[in-house]
Amino acid sequence: MSKSYSGVVSSTQKYINHLYNDGFNQSKYLSNQEIITICENAGIFKLKGYVKEVKHLKNKNIDDVLIIYLFDRFFSKILFDLTSRIESKIKSTLITECYKRTTNHFFYLIEKNHKWQNFKVDIPTINNWKIHTTQMSQSETYSHYILFYLQNYNFQSNKSLYLQNTNIIDIDDTQYNYPPFKYLVESATLGSIVAFIKSVKIGNTDIYSKMASSFGLGSNNVFKHYLERLNEIRNRVAHGGRIFNRTFRSATGIGKYRKLRSEINNHKSLDVYIFLFFMSNQLEKYNSLNEFKQEQIQKLFCDFKNDTLSNTESFSLIEKYNIEDFENIKKIVYEKMSR
Repeated sequence: MSKSYSGVVSSTQKYINHLYNDGFNQSKYLSNQEIITICENAGIFKLKGYVKEVKHLKNKNIDDVLIIYLFDRFFSKILFDLTSRIESKIKSTLITECYKRTTNHFFYLIEKNHKWQNFKVDIPTINNWKIHTTQMSQSETYSHYILFYLQNYNFQSNKSLYLQNTNIIDIDDTQYNYPPFKYLVESATLGSIVAFIKSVKIGNTDIYSKMASSFGLGSNNVFKHYLERLNEIRNRVAHGGRIFNRTFRSATGIGKYRKLRSEINNHKSLDVYIFLFFMSNQLEKYNSLNEFKQEQIQKLFCDFKNDTLSNTESFSLIEKYNIEDFENIKKIVYEKMSR
């Protein structure tokens, strides 16, 4: 039988005091107010995910918890950058593969060009293209291509030119000025792009298969899992989720990716990191996990230690943190990233 939730609401100071009562030593480097500020930026619920990794240590310190949290923030930033690069490549490839096969900029609105029944453009993506009822100044409209398009082009005209005598998908042209596909893709969410890849077919060409081949993934199912994993990673890092010690959906290893991941848990963040290098075509130079670890994982920690933003938001805790303690935390973090 399910139970009602009975968790206790706690203030940041009360939670910090609880940690001290539970055996954590106070900070060697920061004032109580600085500790509170960092903890409030993290949030108590999120902080608990970092506390659990060091609470078993004999000599544990609040600084250790904060260092792990700050590293995870930095790691998340790196993953976000990698996912953004891959997303750009996917969008560019999708546009290229579609326009090889049609000159109709609005083909994506034609029912027969979809494998999925009742396909719709997702709301977060199409909301960018709401019809403007007020006129903007020229300087405003030129500041972004979406604003420029909305001020200068009319969907009803495009509908007459490109979509006459065709069955179209469910749209709302009273609210939205549907743009050419290449414009829509540039501003679309990753989830929307994945949906287009899975659904679109032009003539006898399945765009999904062409996309899979362009990424060196011959099996549609493999590429499907890669896209779903990429979307999961992107959502977690974009929304500030805990990363380094979380589990992720797995994906079938191909080539160097399969070789390097053989020694680690396929659901952990180190596997995610290697996966993103594979998707970015940056993995070929590494012949073993140890080579990748020696270069990229060492670089990850080194860059974290020297990161200006991380040091600023930590009140220079990272710079002050004892070298020996830092090496011990590195071991804990790496273990949780890989096992």
